[in-house]
Amino acid sequence: MRISIVVVFLAACTASQTGDDGGECTGSATRCTGSTYEACVDGKFVAQENCTNACVPDVGCLQCDPTAGNTCNGNDVVSCGADGTFGPPVESCAVGKTCMAGACQNACTADGVDLVYVVDEANMFLSFDPRLLPGDPFKLIGTLNCGTNGATLQLPAGPITPFSMSVDRMGRAWVEYTTGEIFNVSLTTATCTSTMYTPNSDNMALFGMGFVTDAANSNNEKLYIVGGGRSAEPNGRLRFVDVMAGNYAPQGTNTVSLASDFSPELTGTNEGKLFGFFPVITSGPSYVQEIDKATGAGVGMKYNLGTTGLGNQIRAWAFAQWGNRFYIFVTTQDANGVRNSTVRSIDKATGDYKIELQNLPYYIVGAGVSTCAPSVLL
Repeated sequence: MRISIVVVFLAACTASQTGDDGGECTGSATRCTGSTYEACVDGKFVAQENCTNACVPDVGCLQCDPTAGNTCNGNDVVSCGADGTFGPPVESCAVGKTCMAGACQNACTADGVDLVYVVDEANMFLSFDPRLLPGDPFKLIGTLNCGTNGATLQLPAGPITPFSMSVDRMGRAWVEYTTGEIFNVSLTTATCTSTMYTPNSDNMALFGMGFVTDAANSNNEKLYIVGGGRSAEPNGRLRFVDVMAGNYAPQGTNTVSLASDFSPELTGTNEGKLFGFFPVITSGPSYVQEIDKATGAGVGMKYNLGTTGLGNQIRAWAFAQWGNRFYIFVTTQDANGVRNSTVRSIDKATGDYKIELQNLPYYIVGAGVSTCAPSVLL
């Protein structure tokens, strides 16, 4: 429905003037200060109206500026009529895009989409800001209280805990539990919301996961998942979930057969690249490698975590990229049951590996980063 509006044109004997710093003016001059339309009254600019949409000099408040070309009406790109009213739609911005300045643009505007997020086995949900290293990069957002249906869905033996997670470009975390259920979690409040994902779809019981754009700098992304077993067995099936299209059924037929002692965790980039962290205990170094989304094969160099295995039994692992580095969250446990929760990093350009932090109070089981986060630092 098109809404008619009355447009009041104020006569102007002189061109619009900005006046000096004191707001002085002459005659019947008008101007826009931000979204406020002002007119000259007794030699001073006085506010006449606060515009909801566009303030047009010499005219007043309109739905849009006829001289500015296309504009935004909600999340639609529309033309602007000569009378300053919204014209017909030009384009409806798809999921993952928002209308800004008369065009559909990358929707990376949600709070916090530029950070890494982690969850530990005690349901603590935290942000991780690599820029704060070597200090404390963690900030507690809240404790998750997702309503898992453990009575009927629990897959491995043991307590129900988070198992993996990722973050989409709309500012939502996707947290998978050991029941196979996936919940959306707010990045600002840690509030849980159920999703339409059906546990154990395509026999994918438990899996690592990460969002990846369809191509470099694309606004479209998919949630890639790998694994499928109930005990984090090595290798696994590679699938994707097209959540932007509203399709929550895993798709694809590929497998990942790169060597490791457990199934990998995933992270993705805005370059359209998918990476996996492959944990190895004693037989060689754990490593990071790109995974071909179309075939499941390894691509390019392996980024090794040192020259040996992780040594002690691995208790938990998670993985995310940010800027110029990969960040790996690993908790090991020795024969006496003593745990060491660590943050490790690898430089993408040089392969330089180092342990950033040790003896953390969090046993991190999931990490996620949006494809809005930087994949390189200039």
